[in-house]
Amino acid sequence: MNKFNQRVIGSDIEARNFKKLGAVSQWVYATKMLEEMRNDVKTMMSWKAKTITNIRDTAEMAVMKYTFDPDMKIDYYSAKDPRTSDGKPMIFYPHKNYGNTPINTNYSVVHVPTNVYDQSPDVLNAIKWSGELNTVFRNNLAYDSSLIYQFFGSATGFLRLYPAIKWRAPVGPDMYDCRMRPWYIQGAASAKDIVILLDGSGSMTGLRKEIARNVVLNILETLSENDFVTILRFSENVKAVVPCFENTLVQATEENLREFRELLKDLDTVNIANFTLGLITAFELLQKVAKSNEGSQCNQAIMLITDGAPYTYEKIFAQYNWPNIPVRVFTYLIGREVTDMDEVQWMACQNRGYYTHVTTLAEVREQVQKYIPVMSRPVVLSGEHPIVWSSVYADVTDVKLSDWLWQEREREVKMRLNQKSRAKRQKEDLSLLQYYPDGNVSMMERYAAPNNDYAATEPEMPRKPMQKKAVQLLITVSTPVFDRRNFSNVTERIRSSKNIWIEKVKEMRVANILGVAGTDVPIREIIKLTPPHKLGVNGYSFVVTNNGFVLYHQDLRPLFQDMLKPEYNQVDMAELELVDDDRLGPREFDETLYEMKNSTINRRIGWKKLPVKLHIDGMRRVVTRRNSYYYGPIENTPYSLVIALPEPYGQYRLSGQIEVKRRTENLQQYFKDDKWRVHPDWVYCESKTKEGDPIVSPEDVIRKFINEAENKQNFKWKSQSTSPPVNDAPLCDKHLVQSLVFDAKATDVDVKKCEKPAMPNQYDDQMMGMHGIVTTFVATRSGLLRFDDHRTEEERGNSTERPFYETHTRATDELFYRRAVDFYHFNEMAFVFAVPFDAGSRNTSLVTASQAIFIGNGSQKAPAAVVGVQLKHSAFVERFFNITGTCMSKCKYKCTDKQMDCYLIDNNGFVVVSEIHEHTGKFFGEIDSILFDSLVQGNIFRRIRMYDYQAICIDLIVPSGPANFLRTPLRHVANIARWIWSKLVMYFVQTNVLPWFSDYVYASDYYEDEQGNDGKAARQNKTRARPCDKEFTLYEMRPTDAWGQTKGVIPNCSSIEDCDKNYIVQMVPYTNLMMLVTYSEECSCDNSSLTDTNSQPLELEEVIYDEEERCYRMRNGTLRKLPEPCVHHHPEEGSIGQQCGLGSLLRASIYLVVGALLLRLL
Repeated sequence: MNKFNQRVIGSDIEARNFKKLGAVSQWVYATKMLEEMRNDVKTMMSWKAKTITNIRDTAEMAVMKYTFDPDMKIDYYSAKDPRTSDGKPMIFYPHKNYGNTPINTNYSVVHVPTNVYDQSPDVLNAIKWSGELNTVFRNNLAYDSSLIYQFFGSATGFLRLYPAIKWRAPVGPDMYDCRMRPWYIQGAASAKDIVILLDGSGSMTGLRKEIARNVVLNILETLSENDFVTILRFSENVKAVVPCFENTLVQATEENLREFRELLKDLDTVNIANFTLGLITAFELLQKVAKSNEGSQCNQAIMLITDGAPYTYEKIFAQYNWPNIPVRVFTYLIGREVTDMDEVQWMACQNRGYYTHVTTLAEVREQVQKYIPVMSRPVVLSGEHPIVWSSVYADVTDVKLSDWLWQEREREVKMRLNQKSRAKRQKEDLSLLQYYPDGNVSMMERYAAPNNDYAATEPEMPRKPMQKKAVQLLITVSTPVFDRRNFSNVTERIRSSKNIWIEKVKEMRVANILGVAGTDVPIREIIKLTPPHKLGVNGYSFVVTNNGFVLYHQDLRPLFQDMLKPEYNQVDMAELELVDDDRLGPREFDETLYEMKNSTINRRIGWKKLPVKLHIDGMRRVVTRRNSYYYGPIENTPYSLVIALPEPYGQYRLSGQIEVKRRTENLQQYFKDDKWRVHPDWVYCESKTKEGDPIVSPEDVIRKFINEAENKQNFKWKSQSTSPPVNDAPLCDKHLVQSLVFDAKATDVDVKKCEKPAMPNQYDDQMMGMHGIVTTFVATRSGLLRFDDHRTEEERGNSTERPFYETHTRATDELFYRRAVDFYHFNEMAFVFAVPFDAGSRNTSLVTASQAIFIGNGSQKAPAAVVGVQLKHSAFVERFFNITGTCMSKCKYKCTDKQMDCYLIDNNGFVVVSEIHEHTGKFFGEIDSILFDSLVQGNIFRRIRMYDYQAICIDLIVPSGPANFLRTPLRHVANIARWIWSKLVMYFVQTNVLPWFSDYVYASDYYEDEQGNDGKAARQNKTRARPCDKEFTLYEMRPTDAWGQTKGVIPNCSSIEDCDKNYIVQMVPYTNLMMLVTYSEECSCDNSSLTDTNSQPLELEEVIYDEEERCYRMRNGTLRKLPEPCVHHHPEEGSIGQQCGLGSLLRASIYLVVGALLLRLL
């Protein structure tokens, strides 16, 4: 490696160039850097808030001037089928800001939910007046070109979205309803504590029970992590649906809501409903929560779900809720044939609630959301428009993992397996039919590690990775839109003295919410303002909400396969920052970490230092280091920004720039060829883009900038501003661009020409071929990658893999760069070696070796670059065994001897070189766990316990066996009834009286008997995916001064008596490798038996908690701060009157009445 370094890589030459050009190491003022980043993010978010206030004001003025037309008939641009006014399909163009989604900025489109009638006068009139928003949409985009989607969600159910897109329906039916989205609900009303009272009496059976269950499920869907809830089932007594949540309200996290959903599946309906006990229990529970400062400390409500109440229970309401009415009561009357309607309606009307009558499953969703406008009345009456920031969520087209979706995915796997089986019989190519159960998926290339939740439902299938799917994470800023008309003509139904319903129109005080205005803010916009080049290599940032959940983080892994994890947006910061303390078990968090979390939640400014452990490389490697954390609030939001800097090198930055505008040389000479790349995710320069603009490579952006700098200088440096840039000239990051030019000049060297004497080309080619050198490269702190491809034209043409310089262009974010910098404090001259984990299964693998270059003195050094080389693994192995077999005289021992085994093992325990090629890339504990355990016991490797709190576990659903049921008399009667019924059905089918089934059938050339080898019917196991915690063990080599050269003995390594294995291990100088040699002089150790019986793979295992521990965690939640603002009461609400819902009016059919009269006369 020293020879490579001197004649091929040239790290010393690169370092001298950096120093020669004036690069120095400077201390980073982290608190000042944090302050600048916080201000930048605050300013950007203020622009977005300005956007929605413009939409809000325009909407409120538009409805003031609008006259309602009950006979309104209009055509609108539908998002599901966007067409222009002449009926032609709307034309869309891809746009970079929208993830290259095709858009049209000339129009907005309207999405109407499936459960809303789009020809309703209320809907059509709202669509009509909201068309006035198109102008403000366009003006907003002209003001802030970084905006993406702007929208107005109407209380009538539709969504007006700008710019126009063609709606991408998710898997299954399109159930999107903007009124059920978190941004709408949080924007419309403040946080809430809810007790759901579910009638469990004997009358709530059959369809009523199913409707009631769906009402509860839809109520749960309207809750967010700012809300608290419990479900009480009452009949003769009152019981919590989830026993763990007895006598408390729990935070409406996805974990808790899933617990509710699971136990709602099996509810008994027995006895008579005791409304007195149910209402008293609910009121006392809410009083307890309010007094103990638990819950949301804001809105409180009881949701009563029943098929009727015998009395109004006025005394209970008088005792617990009047006269101030701190608790709203919403009632849902279930079923068609109900008699006790008035009592249930009275409860809602007298307690500032709302009454709805739910008669079918189809109307559940629409009826449930009617409580939200009632909750919003105090906000409307206050006249204040809160600006509400949501938690993080994914684009609506990204599908969340659920039991239903998992079953659909399983069905797809089985279908593909059947296709595969038929294709085998037909001797067809299977390559297009293979299904890969899981793959490495990430939130984005920098801010997520690969997902390693392998879950093959068919273990015999290859675990090849699927194509990476990027998920766009967003936050939404929203604000309510009010109807400023304080009075409205309301049609009221009144029962006259003759018991006849009459309708009367009168003017009434109203407090109506028209909807919610909002805009999406991609997480990438925040990341752009906390740039990685400022944070440095292995530094990172993340944002924490008032609930302690992260908006983004480098270890946030939101995807499982290509589906969103159920709890992807509720990952606690303490679950991601793993403190390196062997005393801490699963769900045991460090006190200092909790103090930091508490400070970020409560929006305090400060800093902490913590020893942490981080998994890298697909959860196969671990790095331990000490991080410094700096944190502070983002003003006017519920968020706090945290930056993490590694010690010691994270406290220093390389300072070196070339002034572009005062150039004295031709800068294009440093970017003259195509042997360089820049970081594709970093923003060097940006300008306003339009739909249809071609995609420009990052390198072309730099070429264009250099050309502009040489000629017109038609660009501007970015600066802190209170308003978005308004000109079309490119805006460039001065520090990043000038550092890039500096690095380009420092690395523009030919190592061969720098040698003294210069190396002849012939010798160069011989050396390259002998050592199998494929690529040499240097990557710098500014995102620059320079490379030389040393393959012949023939080798390039025959290669089936993408070259290094096309797959590793992210410089400081690449694993080779991060590992080299981290290993520098172990050995400043070391090269860090790595091979692919699957290297043993192929013969074309490459070895990557990288070395960090630091500039500075003593401990005040800053990472400047990383140099490296890629070698053919076969040549590297050959050279290793040639060197170890070469001695000054005759060698006594050789690695090729039968009694000896030689290995090169890296600092995480993975084999780089072995006599057995199949061992390459494997964890050594899988090859010889006894020997590896001896290395751990000898303090050579450190065992580090890791935890994954974002894991997904796969449960096998074991089908019932083929045994028969017990033949009781009742079962015989049931069989007879089924037989009679089947005969009747067959009669109708055969006589064609009734076409019972009309399904699709397919002809097949092959008979699919689905029989196993033993002739029995083959059963395909079903599985279920669920969130869980997993633990796993990784290993890290200890510093060499802790162990030096080590010798050891493994006794009785074979079935032969007194057969011992001796071993010696020593660090290979200037590398991260250690050489391990094992030797058995008297006998041969049976390594194969050791491998089979004592394999120690790096597997993730589920953490099993006892029920008490799990219950405690769910009940108590985590540290949080109450959301602001809270508007739950207004003194004028009493003047609104009883606008609290109407019951369904049952009328006899006029045709049946007339028919009955005619029959009677006849």
